[in-house]
Amino acid sequence: MTAGRADIGVHAREQTSLWGLFPMVVVQLALFVVPIAIMFVYSFWTTQNYQVIREWTLANYLVFFESWTYPSVLFRTLWMSAVITIATLCFAYPFAYWIARYTQRWQKILLGAVVLSFWTSGLLRAYAWMALLGHGGIINKGLMQIGVIDEPLTFLLYNPFPVILVMTYFSLPFAAITIFASLEKMDWALVDAAADLGANPVRTFWFVTLPQTIPGVISAAILTFVPLMGMFFVPLLVGNPSSAMIAPLIANLMQAFQLGLGAAMSFIVAVVVMIIIVVAWRYIRLERP
Repeated sequence: MTAGRADIGVHAREQTSLWGLFPMVVVQLALFVVPIAIMFVYSFWTTQNYQVIREWTLANYLVFFESWTYPSVLFRTLWMSAVITIATLCFAYPFAYWIARYTQRWQKILLGAVVLSFWTSGLLRAYAWMALLGHGGIINKGLMQIGVIDEPLTFLLYNPFPVILVMTYFSLPFAAITIFASLEKMDWALVDAAADLGANPVRTFWFVTLPQTIPGVISAAILTFVPLMGMFFVPLLVGNPSSAMIAPLIANLMQAFQLGLGAAMSFIVAVVVMIIIVVAWRYIRLERP
């Protein structure tokens, strides 16, 4: 009799927990599943004279793969996102390590300063970088006044370099906070033990610190890479045609009412991103003990 009541209680708790997941399921369906499904359907339709022709066809995908322009922009977006992700991790890891290891008293203030950057409009921050990097900007004027250069440096703006620089700046807070969360959970006694056993700082980091924080590094890489694939305004403001990325191209297609082609390209990008996330998540699961 007691066992039966216990089973009923467990079943009731399971039903309660399932109902607790209902709001999350609704949000996931409304914000992610339904939009992707609509985009997938539109990718098989075409438009003509600003009218959607609801006839199923693979024409949009054929246009994408038969053209050299669209795949090349996608490949450029992938490698630029990869380069920016690597650069972001190279800056974010030492910064997060320094906060977690050496600033116990000021951790909250420093983390608050990192989070504070989220409160400012990204567009305003991009324009601020343009004021710094422009031909008549602070950097060029300062270098010319002290005699380092005779004319403005052209590579500082409207080139791939400022795109990588500004997007790295935008991605740094996400990566730093994620890596810090991983470092905060690390057993620092192992680092001290490695030093006591004669390991130099490089070996200690490579064999003790990094393996314990690999899940955090991979999570930071995902949180950096995925938004970069959809970054819109930074390439338009500080880049040039040679640094064009896929998101502005899709936006231009949508504005030209090429809904089917834009949806097909969006779905291809979504598939690529989901594959990367699945591979990274599988690696994290394999790394866990």
